[in-house]
Amino acid sequence: MLRQRSVKSIGATLLSCMWAIAFFCCPAEGFAQQEEAVVDYYKKPDDSKIPTVFSRQNYKSLTAHITSGCNGKYEKIRAIYQWICEHIAYDTSYKVRNPDECLRKQKGVCQAYCGLFYLLAKEAGIRVEALDGKPKDQTGYVNPSGHGWLFAYTQEERGILLDPTWGAGSVEDGQFVTSENIWVWFNVAPEWMILSHLPDDATCQLLEKPVTEQEFLAFPPANTVWLEYGLDARKLFEKIRAQRTGLPQFYNGGEGIIELVDIPLSPSLKIGTTYTFRVKLKEDRNIAIMNSNVLCPKGEWTDEGDGTYSIEFMPRETESLSICMQDASGVSWSTLVNYEIATPTQEQWNTVGKLYPMSTPEMKAVKNMDAKEWADAGIDNLKLAGLVREQGIRELPIMQSGMGQKLAIESVPMHREMKKGESYTFSFYPKTEGKWVVANGEEWFRDWQVAEDGRHSITVSPTTSGRLSLLVQDADGGYWPCLEYMVP
Repeated sequence: MLRQRSVKSIGATLLSCMWAIAFFCCPAEGFAQQEEAVVDYYKKPDDSKIPTVFSRQNYKSLTAHITSGCNGKYEKIRAIYQWICEHIAYDTSYKVRNPDECLRKQKGVCQAYCGLFYLLAKEAGIRVEALDGKPKDQTGYVNPSGHGWLFAYTQEERGILLDPTWGAGSVEDGQFVTSENIWVWFNVAPEWMILSHLPDDATCQLLEKPVTEQEFLAFPPANTVWLEYGLDARKLFEKIRAQRTGLPQFYNGGEGIIELVDIPLSPSLKIGTTYTFRVKLKEDRNIAIMNSNVLCPKGEWTDEGDGTYSIEFMPRETESLSICMQDASGVSWSTLVNYEIATPTQEQWNTVGKLYPMSTPEMKAVKNMDAKEWADAGIDNLKLAGLVREQGIRELPIMQSGMGQKLAIESVPMHREMKKGESYTFSFYPKTEGKWVVANGEEWFRDWQVAEDGRHSITVSPTTSGRLSLLVQDADGGYWPCLEYMVP
């Protein structure tokens, strides 16, 4: 961290290491020179936070080179930040704290990063203040050694928050890993910064209502993928602070490809409640909502134009719900956001049942339930659910795959089990040519009544224990089952 010291500067000298100038004095590549909309934040200047940095070097030439072509303070701050992030590595030995040594060795800890930024900014005529406090990484670990970051003034009483140390990269397994996106930690919104940086001075939070340390420790770890997916920092912060239950689980894989325009921010969703999902695709990819075996791919979403798609979706399975994206090859899917499903009430299941009757536990408990095959054969989900409830059905007859291509049912026995001596009626419209028969052991019932509209109907009474089947003859003369029952 950048610690304020009482050591007085012994005066600036000419930069003795000219090789350092030769190596480092290349302007930050890719730096946008054009004017851009600047979002800065009010902060009253505080002289006690101006760092006292020990230095023997003159940073004037280096600063001039880095900021060459920059217009205004914001562009200069941006150029210095980019240059440091791209040229300074984190010192995993935790020894390099002085900015002069940091420049010479091209590495340092947060104190060196901030000190180097301060000296370069000072030469550019930019006021910088050092902020110290508690950092929380993406695993939720709070470093007891503390951390330092910066506030750089773009105007007299306005400026931006930035953390060049975290912007440069991170330490993984003892090795420094450069950042894939340094801009996550530049001009950071206060609502985003407070999720991972708690300043010792509460006024430096730049929030209307400062966060307490207890709140900070309870916050879920900040995940940079939130910003990579375009989520609004203020909305995220307000949601986290209000609900105190965290957020859904986010995963990498969609950075630069998808923007999450509007999604639920609760960690769990409710059965029977309709939620809005809106995303913007920057590449032509398939997306989907997956809720257990329910899949709603992009073709079922509303195309709003400009790569934006939306869907209103009601969870109806108790397993988790995910926003998924297909890879460029169209082969595999990856989860981008995952929600848990809260334990549903009976009232919530009743709501689901009105739109998705087959999704209720009552229907799922019925054996041999194949709602699609029944619907293809003329008994839609609502009618099927009604019959199940009215007749108290616990087990349906076995329906063979593709039966809906052979007949359209008017009415058939719905219980799997039949009783000897009782009468059962089959009534349907054939969709295929061939003779029909109801077979019970060696007894075959063929006396069909055929109406003018083609409806076939027959009433049978089982006499033999075992299987009873509705069969249709194929073109080769063989008989194939459509419905199968059991006679005790």
